Amino acid sequence: MAHATLFGVLATEGLRVDGRLPTAFWVGVTLKLSLVLLLLVPVFNPDMQQYESKGMSWRVVVFPIAALVVPTLWRLTGSRPPYPYLADNLVVIPPLMDVLWNTLDTYDRVWFWDNVNHLVNSAIFAAVIGLWAARYRLGAIALYGLALGLGMTLQVLWEIGEYLTFLARSSDLANLYADTIADLGVDLVGSAAGAAFALYVARSWEDARDSELATAFARS
Repeated sequence: MAHATLFGVLATEGLRVDGRLPTAFWVGVTLKLSLVLLLLVPVFNPDMQQYESKGMSWRVVVFPIAALVVPTLWRLTGSRPPYPYLADNLVVIPPLMDVLWNTLDTYDRVWFWDNVNHLVNSAIFAAVIGLWAARYRLGAIALYGLALGLGMTLQVLWEIGEYLTFLARSSDLANLYADTIADLGVDLVGSAAGAAFALYVARSWEDARDSELATAFARS
């Protein structure tokens, strides 16, 4: 189904801006191809030390979904052109960076890197939600609240997923609890910043028609 959906999206003219595939299209192709290639590393080298107790098997299964989220939503909501490239490209960055930093063992080598990653990723997810919502001309409060609320919901689901897949087997649950609370605090700051960014972009184009707004996102 996902295979058919992806090819259905690629076949539509809505991907084009001014009659051609924009740079953002090729940026997206590069990001998604990089994600797939990086995920092959833990597939073929699952015993690498930096992957130990990191739940890489479920990351390999779940992370490719990021490449299909925006194309599928766009298709299901009528394929209104132009294509929302900015949101599509942004949503691939968190899983791509997560696999990259795990492969480079950055989380264990740099003590604050997990917090940096949570801050950036939560901001990106909230921004993507806000940018998508901006296509429907919601009021400022509704748009910001939606981006912030759904963005934080994703972060909570991420923490639950981490616990269920590998953290529950840890013998250091007391420290993990403190770490989870710290992660959620950073996620809240990031989500608030990402929602503010989306609101800023949306308000910058509030006098434009929906198609012009989407074109601006496509060229970004």
